[in-house]
Amino acid sequence: MAPIGENILFQYGAGEAGHGLTEGGQRRLKQPRGVSIGADGALLVADFGNHCVMRFGKDDPCGKVVAGEEGKILPTVDPFKDIDRPLGPAEGEGQLMKRPIDVCAHAESGVLVLDTEVCRIQHYATPHDKAATLVPPVNGPPQKSVHGAEAVKYPRSMSVRPNGDIVVCDTWSHRVLVYPVGAATPEVLAGKPNSSGPAPEQMSFPSGIAFDGQGRLYVTDTNNHRVQCFQPGETTATTVAGSAKCVAGAGLDELNMPTGLCIDPRDGSLLVADRMNARVMRFPACGGQPGEVVVGPEQKLERPWGVCQDAKGAVYVSDERRAMVLKVDAPAPLSTSQQQPRPAAQQATTANIDADALD
Repeated sequence: MAPIGENILFQYGAGEAGHGLTEGGQRRLKQPRGVSIGADGALLVADFGNHCVMRFGKDDPCGKVVAGEEGKILPTVDPFKDIDRPLGPAEGEGQLMKRPIDVCAHAESGVLVLDTEVCRIQHYATPHDKAATLVPPVNGPPQKSVHGAEAVKYPRSMSVRPNGDIVVCDTWSHRVLVYPVGAATPEVLAGKPNSSGPAPEQMSFPSGIAFDGQGRLYVTDTNNHRVQCFQPGETTATTVAGSAKCVAGAGLDELNMPTGLCIDPRDGSLLVADRMNARVMRFPACGGQPGEVVVGPEQKLERPWGVCQDAKGAVYVSDERRAMVLKVDAPAPLSTSQQQPRPAAQQATTANIDADALD
């Protein structure tokens, strides 16, 4: 990592796609996506293209692999061959991954990793763990198909609630699932399963989830170009950022294919990775007001995906096109006048939506 530019504190990754270290000792990344801060203050990065999770800390400023194997993918097992006899596990099962997309620290040790291609979460207790344990959403062998109505389909983000419940953004099923502690099956928390649309109770390829202190669920509704807020126990949402009519735009009150999301604990504001506008936006949680650019094209941001904050409020954003993660100065907390409740928003029932999912 190295200090760079105005209001950018550090750059994690060499900005050169690949794996391993450069001759100068900087870490190469390839499509970094999910980012989070561990209890020790270290940065965790799900490197989607390198099939591993990297940790950057004071003791390892150049980063080290803490889950998966850098640049090595879990092989695909062909379910069509499993006709007359059971197939054995793929070589590297329990250690290798296949396009990890999100990561967070485990409550006790190691990391939890959301492996999107195989649609599961694994717990890696120690670096290079060869016996990673499965946790919900998959309680047993990996699913063989994502085409079943109840199957988890290419999830993009996860969250662990204070009580231990695991929440998963089940992207290609257009819903958010919660796996209560000890439960064998999940419950639908938001969205209409396998039903993409612009209605207040629907979503279209959601990518990011976050909860505030009051238990409200916020979701980046990616292909609807908006952020939705679900009150506890409610299945109909209010649009608090972006277009209630599901129209992409580049104005300060608009979004274009938003992905990552986090909530600033200092004032409850929303930080949103506005992917196709090449920026990170901040909006008041109450909605109804334009946002502000926290980091954007001026800092040469190109394709942001994940966003998080550390204990001091500094913002981290992954840029998968530039193969790096930027650390940016903490924005000043919003004033009380900027956090006034919004008037009821008119929700759209029809819209022209690009239903193609992101890679």
